[in-house]
Amino acid sequence: MMKIGILLVGRASEDLVGKYGTYAEMLIALINSEEQVFEFKTFNILDDEFPKDHLECDGWIVTGSPHGVYEEHSWIPTVSQLINDIYKASLPIFGVCFGHQLIAQALGGHVEKSKKGWGLGLHTYQVNNKPDYMSNLSEEVTLNICHQDQVLRPPQGATVYAKSKFCENAGFYIKDKVLTMQAHPEFLVDFIKALLTARRDVTIPKEFVDPALVGLNNNSDSVESNQFAETIRRFFLN
Repeated sequence: MMKIGILLVGRASEDLVGKYGTYAEMLIALINSEEQVFEFKTFNILDDEFPKDHLECDGWIVTGSPHGVYEEHSWIPTVSQLINDIYKASLPIFGVCFGHQLIAQALGGHVEKSKKGWGLGLHTYQVNNKPDYMSNLSEEVTLNICHQDQVLRPPQGATVYAKSKFCENAGFYIKDKVLTMQAHPEFLVDFIKALLTARRDVTIPKEFVDPALVGLNNNSDSVESNQFAETIRRFFLN
């Protein structure tokens, strides 16, 4: 059984975690299948729980986070070094949202707060440059998003496979060992609606939140998380 280490680098509020689980638990629920081919171990980085080294697991995931990768937190250089060690050892690593951005930055790319503002709720990407393990993905995929930061320059050697007018570098891969996605395939529609409602005019201006909530209410059936979950499984088993 393949052991996947999850580097949990962000927290939702206690009431949301109580109802929907942590970001790590959401990813486990997304990726797990009836075959039970993965064993997961979560490292709560914000509570100073770090793996002993990059070889502790067979593959790795970096979760989302409300933080920015350019912020000065003591754990960001530590996790960045771990990402580099994982990459040099050719172990598979997947990053989602903040994880996508931190992997990009750690491997030499560049991340900034986008001048385009917040991207929230349902978002559709064009998918191309697909490697074999992405053959199940459609030419467009719709997922939930919640971000203001963007990868403006992917790392050297990266191939961008997901893009939109709002986010040109929404997902990239490096060979068959690095896979990233700016969106949150693990977010249920109910969760992101609750998250945006809680953050409305607290950390995110209502002029971004309100249209996103309307879109979520009107098009909740269009989320293609299950399709992307299969891609993640195929990536790790590749």
